Formats: sequence, structure tokens, C-alpha cells
Amino acid sequence: MQKRLTALFAGLMYPLGFAPYDIWPLVPVSIALFFWSLRDSTPRSAALTGLIYGLALFGYGVSWLYVSVHTYGYTDAWLAVLLTGLFCTVLALFFAALGWLSARLPHSLFAFAGLWLLLDWVRSWLLTGFPWLYPGYAMIDTPLAGLAAVGGIWLVSLTTVVTGLALYAVLISIQRRKTQWRSALPIAFVAAASWLIAIPINPTLWVHAKTETPIPVALLQGNIPQDIKWLTTQQKATQDIYADLTTQVTQPALVLWPEAAITEFYQDALPFLQEQGKLVAEQGGSLVSGVPWRVNLMRGYQYHNSIAVLSGGQGIYHKQKLVPFGEYVPMQDLLRGIIPFLDLPMSSFTRGSPTQDNLAAAGMIISPLICYEALYPELVARRSHGADLLLTVSNDAWFGTSNGPLQHFQMTRMRALETGRWFIRGTNNGVTAVINPLGQVHARAPQFERTLLQSSVVPVSGATPYMHTGGWPIWLLSLLLCAPATLKLWRSKHDHLQSDSEQRHE
Repeated sequence: MQKRLTALFAGLMYPLGFAPYDIWPLVPVSIALFFWSLRDSTPRSAALTGLIYGLALFGYGVSWLYVSVHTYGYTDAWLAVLLTGLFCTVLALFFAALGWLSARLPHSLFAFAGLWLLLDWVRSWLLTGFPWLYPGYAMIDTPLAGLAAVGGIWLVSLTTVVTGLALYAVLISIQRRKTQWRSALPIAFVAAASWLIAIPINPTLWVHAKTETPIPVALLQGNIPQDIKWLTTQQKATQDIYADLTTQVTQPALVLWPEAAITEFYQDALPFLQEQGKLVAEQGGSLVSGVPWRVNLMRGYQYHNSIAVLSGGQGIYHKQKLVPFGEYVPMQDLLRGIIPFLDLPMSSFTRGSPTQDNLAAAGMIISPLICYEALYPELVARRSHGADLLLTVSNDAWFGTSNGPLQHFQMTRMRALETGRWFIRGTNNGVTAVINPLGQVHARAPQFERTLLQSSVVPVSGATPYMHTGGWPIWLLSLLLCAPATLKLWRSKHDHLQSDSEQRHE
């Protein structure tokens, strides 16, 4: 029971290392406590302990899902709690698997670290993926973040887990008051060396500015309440809001409107969008906006969540990574109408092609991303080749005043570090910001205010090591960390079977 309570406490502690709390040391401490709670457990018991840890971690860490389902999905409170709980339970199964697998293998700190990273990787793509709250994201403002340019969030996360396990190993050696430092030294050395190596690493070692003159950017935040945003009676008022904010731009090199800034389809709002694009172009700028897009096919209509260059350049980008049940409904013929949450506005989008070109605007090649896509490191790294700037639009109003938007923003900052590029982020109600290549916030608008954020960026060329390799070297390293313990288990089973065979022959 003590170990289960420890796992529960450790799981609740883990999200405190992320935004908005940012108590990052609690993440390695949580990992250390979780590993302790698995000690000397059977696989079945360890799986249950892992499930408890995962339920606490995700139950607290992604509780903002309730806001989306209940407040803006118009689902009864009891059902919203049930759906949120079911989602967190599915995610907690990854930690149940971690507990079971670590108990099956001979006691190994390095194998545990490798398993954690590999299961995080599986979580990034299984059933479209949910790449949220990886341990490395809590390290965005620590020296460890420098590793992102080399191995992405995967290397930062792996090192964070190793740090937690090193803390465990050192504390256990002290607690037992015996000369057991020899067993703690390898992982403690790896953790300390990783932190020291990370300090001098800078993403700008592999990239360089294309111009000495910063390019002005203007990010518009309409702050339109989510509960009225999609009403047809709000469409004209929304147009007026963005038209007014656009007239306030004083240096219109690149003007950005957020995700679905105009809730009409591009094809229906074309006269207004052309007018606004022309006004910005006359000032020497480019206008880029998130907008729903409709394609007329022989068999009917197809819909996309898109970003369009309205003036001063060219390009249209259709979102590739759609949010299940938010932007499309799997098996919609069976599920539509069961609960209100499955009938949200604009929840019938089609995913865009993975081979789409980047955008051209304000004299730059821009890699576009929409909302949730910024959480997929491989997607961002792949699309960053040849791009001068990263750009994302989002509407985090679905999360209300919860921690969701701040967690989302914190994770987005890691993409700037991985690619060594400036990253601009335009949202409906926050967090709207400009991020520099070090992952630092260069400029930021206040949340929940209708405002205009004016700043500047510098186009960048070149590629970081992570952009070249992606995450596979770290996934391979994680497999190798598991290899000695796996081999030891295999040999133990082989020797046991051989012994049984010899006894039967005797």
C-alpha cells in the first residue's frame, strides 16, 4: 500500500514541473519516486502501480480536457467526467506497461530509462498520437534544453529520466549506509555529464541569420469567446474585429491572423479577405490567416483546416495532424448524434497531404503549422528544411482558463530549439508570442485580451543535427539501453530451461 500511495503522490507531483507552475525539479523527483515504488514488485503488481501513477499524472496533467468536453462541447458534467477519465485511463496504460516491463527485466536503471522513452515514442503516433507532457518539456528553461538541437525532445526527455534515476540511485546508496556507490556511479556519471555537455550547446551553432535587418511581424489576437465564435450571427462582428486590429499595424511586413480567424469558408469570405489583403499589401506587407477551406469535388465537398497567404506572397497549407473527435470523428456514421461533443462545428475536416509546399510571404519561406501539429517534432523538423521561419496558428479557447494553453505553448517553444529558428504563434485568445531560436519568449501578448502584438524576427538558414536525423538515433539508443537487461533475462530463462532439461534426463 505504501508503494501505491507513493506512486499516486509522484504522479500528482509530475505535472507541477510544467507550465504554469514550472517547478521543473519535481519531474526527476517524481520519476525517482515512481521507480522506487516499482522496486521488488511482481510484473502484475508493478503494472497496477504504473497504472496508478499514470492515472494521477494524466488525471491532473490533462484535466483541461473536461473544459473542452463540458463547457464548449455541451456535454453533461457526469459524462464529461467519464469521458475525461476514460481518456486518462487509456494514457495511463502506457505507464502500466512500463511498470510491467521493468518488473519483467532484471533490475536495471538504464533499461527503465530506455523503456520510458520508447513508450513515449509509441504514444506519439499510436491512434494518431498524444505527444503531451514528455518529461523533457519541463526542462525548456534549464541548461538541459540545449540538447534539443542535437536529439530533439527525445534526447532531453531521456536525459531527464536518467537524471531522476540517478537521484534515486544516490539516495538509495545513502539510505542503506553501505558502500554501494559503485552501482550508483554509472548512471550518476551519465546524468552529470549530460548536463555539463548541454550547457555550451546552442542551436545557432548550425544555423545563421540570412539578414542583419529584422523583419517586422504583427500578430492579431481577436479574443472572441468560444461559445459565440462559430455562430453565424457573429461572422460580421468577427470580420470587423480583425479589420480594426489590422488598421492598427504600424509596420506591416508580416501580418498574422490566428487559426480560423474568419469562421466562414475562404470561398465564402473571399471579397472581405481580398480587401484586407490588398490593404496590407498597399503598406508593403503580407497578410497570412488561418481559415476553413472548402473544395468542391465531383462526389461532394471536402473541408480543410488551413492557412492561406492572402497578399504579399503565395501558398495554402491544409492541416495534416487532425485532432480525433475535435476536427474529425472516426466512424462518424455510427457516432454522430450520440453526444453533443461529437457534433462540434467544423469537425468534418480532411487531413492535408504530407507533401505540401511551405508558404512564401514577406520575402521569406515559412513553414506553417496549425495548432496541435506543433507538438509533433518529426513533422516540424521535416518541414523546417529550407524554411526561414516557423509559423503556427491556434485557437486554445477550447481549454478555457485551464493549464492547457500554457502547457501547449511551453511545448511549442521546444520546436524553436530543435530547429534553431524563430517561431511566431498567433492565437485567438493566447498564448500569442514570438519565440527566438533559443526557445526563449522574445515577445508575448497577454491572454484573454483583444490585442495586437508587434515584434520582429530574423530569417534563418541551415539545419541542426536533429533536423537531419530526427529521433531515430535516440530511439535506437533507448533500445540499446534495454539490451543488457533483456539479454540477462534471456540467459536466465535459457539456463533455467537447460537445468530443467538436465534434471529430466537424469
